[in-house]
Amino acid sequence: MKISAADVAYVAELANLEVGDGEKDALAHQLSRIVQYVEQLEQLDTAAVEPTAQVVADGARAERRDRVEARDGSSEAAETVGLFRVPKVIAER
Repeated sequence: MKISAADVAYVAELANLEVGDGEKDALAHQLSRIVQYVEQLEQLDTAAVEPTAQVVADGARAERRDRVEARDGSSEAAETVGLFRVPKVIAER
């Protein structure tokens, strides 16, 4: 399936994105290549592949128990002083 610059313009309008005319052609070409690759993947025989819900094959997952811990810092400072002092990040021109 070939994606045209008009298709890109239509989708960009739906997504409320500004895309320049030169970008439309480049995006159309890139998206066409992606669709071409997906069409190629669809031709693979996956009948012998068991469906999975998890990528981890051995069953080990990175899990930790939720725990509540006291925390020193900003919340205590806000209660004590009522404001925060932070470094200046915006310089005047």
